[in-house]
Amino acid sequence: MADILRNLRAHPMFRAALIVPTSIMLIFSVFNLTAPPDPAKQAASFRLGVVNFDKGSIFPPIKVSDKVLDGLLGNLPFAVSKLDTREVARDALEMGDVSAVLIFPENFTKAALSSEQVEFEIWNSQHLTISETAVGAQLPNMVQLGMSAAIASMREALAAGRLPAAEMPVTATIETFNRAQSQASLVAPFVMTSATWLAAMVGAIMLFLATKEVPRGPAKALVRTILPVISLGLASLALAGVVALTIGDGTLFLAVWLTVWGVAVAIGWLINGLFSVLGMWSLVVVLPAAFYQPAIGGVQAPITAAPDWLRSIAEILPFDQLGATYRSVILGGGYDIPVTQFVWVGLNGLVLIWLGSIFVKKMRATET
Repeated sequence: MADILRNLRAHPMFRAALIVPTSIMLIFSVFNLTAPPDPAKQAASFRLGVVNFDKGSIFPPIKVSDKVLDGLLGNLPFAVSKLDTREVARDALEMGDVSAVLIFPENFTKAALSSEQVEFEIWNSQHLTISETAVGAQLPNMVQLGMSAAIASMREALAAGRLPAAEMPVTATIETFNRAQSQASLVAPFVMTSATWLAAMVGAIMLFLATKEVPRGPAKALVRTILPVISLGLASLALAGVVALTIGDGTLFLAVWLTVWGVAVAIGWLINGLFSVLGMWSLVVVLPAAFYQPAIGGVQAPITAAPDWLRSIAEILPFDQLGATYRSVILGGGYDIPVTQFVWVGLNGLVLIWLGSIFVKKMRATET
């Protein structure tokens, strides 16, 4: 064992196997957590263009489009640009000056005050930024529901012989549980999930290349078992420091460090085990698992939002458990960390490491 470590220290990949996981977690976390996106600012940056051809009504003296628009914008954090013509609106949307366009027809008030079907137009576009495209896609349903409620309330008031009230008839009392301390808190579980997989994967590749010339035997297996614990321990230490600093809560440091360390070692052992048995062919499995984490990692969206083929895989192999674990550490909640699952992953990895380092022969051309 001592002789193997002395020889490994001279190998160009050995230091990389120790340093690269730390560098990945440090760089990935710093660049993502020091500039987290702010959902409130993203929503406020959405600019709605409004073309209002509505002629209103002389009796009762009302312009329903203005009332509906005031009610909607009072509950939605959008900026508004008033546009004169459809042509100007189309140009503004194409140029990205507005994110979507709402068009009221001439007979909007007339239809709203009668029993006619009320119609309006919404234009959106998918050539804009991701956040604008996402809000633009949701806008038709939001506006349609809001207008339907407002016009139904208005018709009921007029039928009773009174002017419609300016305020909304329904008020929500909002209570938020497990409130995030900062925007970095919301982003941290995603950063931790992606950094864990990337560091474990790259560290496993480096360690495999550094040890592939080492003769088979228990010493080789021991090196592949111990070094991930050391390298990922240092990497998770760096990640925990960045998370605690950017969130502004030093009490999270120890919990984040120990959780990430334990999970990263379990995943690292599994990936090292796959490399020990299959060599570089393991990348066929490991690369998709690492790079599909934003879709199946259980942080950005529930697993049910993933494409069907990914969801079917993720339901068999519960990748979303990692995201749920990190969310519970950072944001709280009633989720219990599945320690048994992570231990099972680590034990399977150890079995593969020792099997591949001692018994597996000539299954691949990349290892002697």
